[in-house]
Amino acid sequence: MKHCVIDKLNIVTDYMHSAETVSIKVMVKAGSRYENNENNGISHFLEHMAFKGTKTRTAVQIAEEFDMIGGNFNAYTSREKTVYHAQVLKDDLALAVDILSDIVQHSVFEPDEIQKEKKVILEELAQIIDTPDDYIFDLFQEKLFPNQALGRPIIGTEKFINNVTRQDLINYIDKNYSRDNIVISCAGNFDDGKFHNLIKEKFAFLPQSRKPNFEQSTYIGGEVRAEKDLEQVHLTIGFPGLSYLDKKFYEQQVLAVILGGGMSSRLFQEIRERRGLAYHISTFSMSYADLGIFSIYSATNPDSVNELIKATAEQMKLAANSITKEELKRAKAQVRASLLMSQESSASRAERIAWHYAAYGRIIPLEEIIDRIEAISIYDIKSTLLKILSNEKLPTVAAIGKLKKLMPYEDIRAKFTLY
Repeated sequence: MKHCVIDKLNIVTDYMHSAETVSIKVMVKAGSRYENNENNGISHFLEHMAFKGTKTRTAVQIAEEFDMIGGNFNAYTSREKTVYHAQVLKDDLALAVDILSDIVQHSVFEPDEIQKEKKVILEELAQIIDTPDDYIFDLFQEKLFPNQALGRPIIGTEKFINNVTRQDLINYIDKNYSRDNIVISCAGNFDDGKFHNLIKEKFAFLPQSRKPNFEQSTYIGGEVRAEKDLEQVHLTIGFPGLSYLDKKFYEQQVLAVILGGGMSSRLFQEIRERRGLAYHISTFSMSYADLGIFSIYSATNPDSVNELIKATAEQMKLAANSITKEELKRAKAQVRASLLMSQESSASRAERIAWHYAAYGRIIPLEEIIDRIEAISIYDIKSTLLKILSNEKLPTVAAIGKLKKLMPYEDIRAKFTLY
């Protein structure tokens, strides 16, 4: 793995001798938390517009060139980044870089295309609202961070989508798309020198220096309930967790696996296998630069939701004093296997090195990550779990479905209280 700076543009690469593909990521360190209340959703809208025409290519030509080489081209938006990416056969690297550089630097945002894409994104918004296991996480995020950028939905609001203009998109690019705010990565079978020359030539039009800042967030917590005629109650419960910059970040990752990360996890065994309360239950972490969240998600019938909450709380509190060496060993093995298996994919490797440099300012070697994971003790896991459960801040509860039987928020809070 290598890092170099070309004309103030950070480039990271990972060579894979036996691969037949190359993957390229253009990672812009700007996502929905870089927005304000007025332009919430613009990062996502801009991502959609990337494939709708440039100064030299129409939307149809972009699609035809993609299909001609049989590659995968796409983009996505998160709360802290927007990523434009491609995976192609190794002989098509130059064309992939040319197309990506074109859409990042020279998209024209034709008014007709903007109007068409508004309809598409409004349909996407409607689909999210109609899908409870998607929509619940927007409600959850908003309750975690009310009236804050980190709490707003990535897709934005219907009002913004209807009113966004071409000038709004241009202004956002001018503010966020600069050399020192972008990381370009490549993983696969390619020549390092030729790739660097390609980047220098094709990304020559990026402005030199702009470092946008995001709004710092404060965890608030509480509950949100959305009554809806569904067969199941979808439920998410969350607690303050750790930033990905925290030295105990990997302890939280391993804890999530022990509690709800696989078929042998405590919650899967208790909630699904022993009690038959839910088809699926999982724990997960959402980590950001300044803070994090530790959460549980499941869905069950309205008659069983209170039993599910009680059993989940019991298992989490029980785990604080009873995690075994075997559980820890299995969790470490799962995390290690996931990391190592991802190494077989050029796309995964390109994503990892780009994000590492964007987040940490360096590429963390896989061996270092595995060493950190192997060093985690039962005491470390216990301490992390106790810190989560004993936090003085309110837990966050989001629920969608028929909620008349769902216990009051104060009762849910009491179930997860240690003392």
